Amino acid sequence: MEQVVFNSGASVAYLNGSVFRLGGAMGAAKGTAKGAGVKTGPVDGDVPTSPLVKGQSGDVALWGDSNDFPQQVLSEISKSSIIPAVLDWKTRAINGKGIVYGKVVDYDKDGNEVFQREKNDEIRDFFRRSNIGRYSFEGIQNLVNFANGFPELILSRDRSIITSLSVPDTAFSRYSVPKPNMAVPEWLHISANWPEAKPGDGFTTSVPVLDPYFDVVESLRADTRGYKYIYPLSLPSPGQALYQLIAWNSIRKSGWLDVALAIPEFKKALFKNQLSLKYIIEAHEGYWKWKYPDWDTKLTEDRRGIIAAELAEFEKTMAGADGAGKSILTITFTDPQSGELIQAFKVTAIDDKIKSGIYIEDSQEASSHIYTALQVDPTLSGISPGKGMGAGSGSDKRVAFNAFIATHYYLQQLIIEPLNLVRDYNGWDPDIEFRFLNPQINTLDQATEAPAKTA
Repeated sequence: MEQVVFNSGASVAYLNGSVFRLGGAMGAAKGTAKGAGVKTGPVDGDVPTSPLVKGQSGDVALWGDSNDFPQQVLSEISKSSIIPAVLDWKTRAINGKGIVYGKVVDYDKDGNEVFQREKNDEIRDFFRRSNIGRYSFEGIQNLVNFANGFPELILSRDRSIITSLSVPDTAFSRYSVPKPNMAVPEWLHISANWPEAKPGDGFTTSVPVLDPYFDVVESLRADTRGYKYIYPLSLPSPGQALYQLIAWNSIRKSGWLDVALAIPEFKKALFKNQLSLKYIIEAHEGYWKWKYPDWDTKLTEDRRGIIAAELAEFEKTMAGADGAGKSILTITFTDPQSGELIQAFKVTAIDDKIKSGIYIEDSQEASSHIYTALQVDPTLSGISPGKGMGAGSGSDKRVAFNAFIATHYYLQQLIIEPLNLVRDYNGWDPDIEFRFLNPQINTLDQATEAPAKTA
């Protein structure tokens, strides 16, 4: 006989490897419920709605038509001189000086929180054991690159506390196929071998997934699928039921990434070919008859040898730095039949498209679209590509940086969510809060860098 395990509010049940929301169905009609632990209070009348895409089958929910969407993205953007560097900059900027903990002890006259850091041996040990500095950076990196993140929580053997927190690479992660009446997929399959990987192949680890929206502490206490769990994070994108789509992916769809990548490829080929051909030399036929009276009776091989020798002398004069400042003797003679003055040689330099800055404007336009999609002011991560190559003023950078940090509060809070779960599950002081230390850039008449602010 199978055993059904309920959480303390009787709103979540675990059976045969699956977690089900019950929406208060097990509670009394008057709106209270009792489960494994005595807990009274209003019970939800229903559960939050979770859209489910039909037609999926198998063990793995495909990410992209060939289940290699992250791998395709990484392959494409690795050719860009802008995207990987800017995504790395965004990760470092959002992470700031990392995560700290403390309490809100007051509010100032403007209603701003007065956050005071605290010392706590238990939390300090957890931070050290989990290497929270690495967790926060890698977690932000996953969200910045793919809008999806999968922090992993490890429980103690007696399931009394969460002992550590880490985060696998999003590109190596795939959900199991969602089932009806389940808010989230049951499993996250982790492997470095997608799209060939399969659950159970010896190289793929399957970890149960928690529902981050619904009574997660009690659900985790009731869940007995193992000792490690995934707490899924995502930056919501419209119309995506499972894997969210990062906003900057529009660069790939719009074609601007193709334009940006095509320009250096073209210029590389231009450099390679143009360096080997700089001049067109036109020799009048009459020159050869004037210089060699027996030209018409010479064998073809002899004519070719004479022409090659003339060309070699010309190249010796014009080639490289050694040819700088030298003169070329050109010959004119009179056509004996027409009396016309004939120029023996005509030398034409091939137009140097490289020096003229061909496609610079196109490169600037493509770069502008890329920076816009990445939501980073170009002055923050380097000079703007193109003829101008402006790096922006100090004021531009200060305003842009402070605005950037201010608009990424939500992403930071996502990274903190699993820590809130750890606090509540482990029974730490409920007033403890986790914050990011965000540097702020001041004007030149103040300190170079303002004291880091928490967010």
